[in-house]
Amino acid sequence: MYSLDEGELDESRIIEAGIMAGNMRDTKGVVEAFEKLKAFTVKLIYLNTTGEHELDAKAVIIAMGDIGELVAENRMELASIAAARELGEVAKAAAEHRRDALAVKATSILGNLARVLVEKNMGTATKTVAETLGNFGKVSVGQKSENQISMAEIFLMQIAEGGLREGLEEASLTAINSLGDIGVASVEEGLEESVIGAELLLEEVGTLAVRVKREPEAKAVVHAFGIIGKVFPQRGSKTTVVQAAWSLEIIRVLAEEGGLKSVARAAKVALESLKTAGVRDEEQNLEKIQEIKKFHRKLLERK
Repeated sequence: MYSLDEGELDESRIIEAGIMAGNMRDTKGVVEAFEKLKAFTVKLIYLNTTGEHELDAKAVIIAMGDIGELVAENRMELASIAAARELGEVAKAAAEHRRDALAVKATSILGNLARVLVEKNMGTATKTVAETLGNFGKVSVGQKSENQISMAEIFLMQIAEGGLREGLEEASLTAINSLGDIGVASVEEGLEESVIGAELLLEEVGTLAVRVKREPEAKAVVHAFGIIGKVFPQRGSKTTVVQAAWSLEIIRVLAEEGGLKSVARAAKVALESLKTAGVRDEEQNLEKIQEIKKFHRKLLERK
């Protein structure tokens, strides 16, 4: 393994210390372990490393995930927040340096951590994961890494829906807003598939929010479509505009039928603001959307 500078602990000892601190519910010990493991892994990412070093980094990322799930199971909120932040820093560094395998691994572990946090009803820590995934998604947009963007979007959708079911409103709203931000960034970068991916997932969250009568989250979804729609005139493709219109109309109709009148009105306003004139529901639009839905299903099956 890569040798740390003199005076730094061996990473295997840090992992052991982190596990012990988690079992003893020692928040300070866990936080310190995460900081050191993050520093070690990021150092490897910055180096022109060999295949062996990449395996070392991946092993540490997996260990960070194990400690993260341990502290989440023990309902250690501050330690779980530290896990989310430090894993997020690793994922971001890997994305920025195009270390795709490490970025994917760290993001997958963040998604798994979010699932445990939602199950344990830990709203603040879940919100932190959503913020972290949002930041990672925007970095991935800058790198034009569609696979990584899709992973971030899917995990954000799962957090939003989990938050809806478990009553974690702040976490759900943060995930929805982050999906919208990734959609905007993707429009600006001309990444059509990522934009449509965000729209499809926002539609899923929006329809669920309407069905469970959660007006704040439903309005947040409509707002997200609104901010994405504002940048369509510059870079939006016909397919992305059509998908946004379809999604908003579905949400509007469901909200009208469900008695959420303010949501229905907001969706109508957002729909009218889209520049849909002259855009036909062409067959190629539908084919593109179906391809992205199929890709989402494949990603979900792998998680």
